[in-house]
Amino acid sequence: MAEIRSESDRLAEQAAAWLVQRSGDDPAERARAEQAFAAWKAVDPRHAQAAASLEAVVEQVEGVRHSAAGNPRLAHAALDAVFKDARRRRRAVRQRIGGVLVLALALAVPVGLAVSEGAVADLWADVRSSETDWVSRTLPDGTRITLSGRTAIDLTYDPQQRTVRLLRGDIRVDVAKDAGRPFYVETPVARIRALGTRFAVSHDGGGTGLEMFESKVSVQTLADPQVSTVVQAGERLQLTRRGVGPIEGLDAERVEQGWQHRQLVLNDRPLPEVLAQLARHRPGGIRFDADQLRALRVSAVLPLDKPDEALQLLSTIFPELRLRTLAGRWVWVDIATDHVKN
Repeated sequence: MAEIRSESDRLAEQAAAWLVQRSGDDPAERARAEQAFAAWKAVDPRHAQAAASLEAVVEQVEGVRHSAAGNPRLAHAALDAVFKDARRRRRAVRQRIGGVLVLALALAVPVGLAVSEGAVADLWADVRSSETDWVSRTLPDGTRITLSGRTAIDLTYDPQQRTVRLLRGDIRVDVAKDAGRPFYVETPVARIRALGTRFAVSHDGGGTGLEMFESKVSVQTLADPQVSTVVQAGERLQLTRRGVGPIEGLDAERVEQGWQHRQLVLNDRPLPEVLAQLARHRPGGIRFDADQLRALRVSAVLPLDKPDEALQLLSTIFPELRLRTLAGRWVWVDIATDHVKN
């Protein structure tokens, strides 16, 4: 799964780093960075071309500050248009430069937009959905894929293989048969090869989750890429940078039917895992300490498209839970002080 960095990718990353340096807080440092950046661009026409490409994106984003001031919805729409245009012009940039460009762009975005690294990265994705979306697509080979909540994917189709790269979020896949081209789902920690049809994959900072509805898949992790684990229908497992977790049973029919009705069907799942999935479907997210809540396990059916109602149901199941909200958007979940064991 290693990626080979091209010369143009390397130059784009260097240009992004210069953009960050020249946006520092200290005036003297900014002046020195500007001078050094100019010298770097003068060394080679390719340097200047890489810099111009990124500067054009930053200038467009900066324009949002003036054209959409005081209107977050308009500002987000304008940002969306900027990144779509940039994606058409330079797909390689969004695949390689990562957090450096994110920081450079964030410097140009009004604070009120609350643009995070993940949010900017999502804007580069081939297909994405927001917290309240359920987006279905038919891919070029006939495969059906559905994104739910805050999800972003990239697609790579060539004569040898078909690959969906899950950057974050939740997807359900119904793979079309193609004997000549294997189908893969890749996440930052694992590579999943479809040996059949229907399955679901989720990914966030905590790792990758896999649920099998029909047939089977073969799984490899970055921790041990030489070893494959076969997961059958009615099974699920978690994958992290440390490797593959234990295979667990899954009521595939009930879980899949629940998801079709936008419900989260849970059987003895750890609460942090549940909150992480709800958070991807809630504008403003959900903040919690996974270590504090790890001992609580959930068996329930929760409305995935109504995360606030789901949180209230969880607080009923677990009276020790405390929900705190700010401005109706941000929410914190923890254990109330009088329930914390000393």
